[in-house]
Amino acid sequence: MSQISPLAINMSMTLPKRLSLLAALLATLAVAGPGLAGPHKGVVGKMLPATPVAISGKLLTDEGQPAGDRQIHFENAVTGDAYLTRTGKDGSFSIAVPPASYNLREESGPIVAGDIQAWTGAVNLGTVSEPSTLEKFLEGEGVAPALIHNPAPITSNVRPGNPIVPGSPIPSPDPHQ
Repeated sequence: MSQISPLAINMSMTLPKRLSLLAALLATLAVAGPGLAGPHKGVVGKMLPATPVAISGKLLTDEGQPAGDRQIHFENAVTGDAYLTRTGKDGSFSIAVPPASYNLREESGPIVAGDIQAWTGAVNLGTVSEPSTLEKFLEGEGVAPALIHNPAPITSNVRPGNPIVPGSPIPSPDPHQ
């Protein structure tokens, strides 16, 4: 039985041959580069602003009573941006936020409802209840006063240094202006 040996190229590799092979390889990669990267997954066309998503519901105390006139905030689970609103006398609330996943937090910070998927269309949370006193203590956090004063809008929708009043102008950081 005879052995079949693989074909071999017996070519001495001089410097000019090495450079020409390298040039051919680089030219092949330059032409095939975009194809090797796979399909383009970027944005094609005109970018449009995201349509806000309305989130509504009713907040009850841990005893089942309406939690009226409470400040609540929706915290973006990825960026940490906070969107603030107040409950009505009957505990009802409604707010429009950019599409994202949110945690609903109370004034003192504990999570009332987590993993709210607000991507498209209105989201009605129905009735949600405040956590127990122990959960409030363990999960408590607050919205701190602003450290940077800038007249430009900020993503957390908090007006620095003053109570939050819907529709009020953002105060100037310099009292002499």
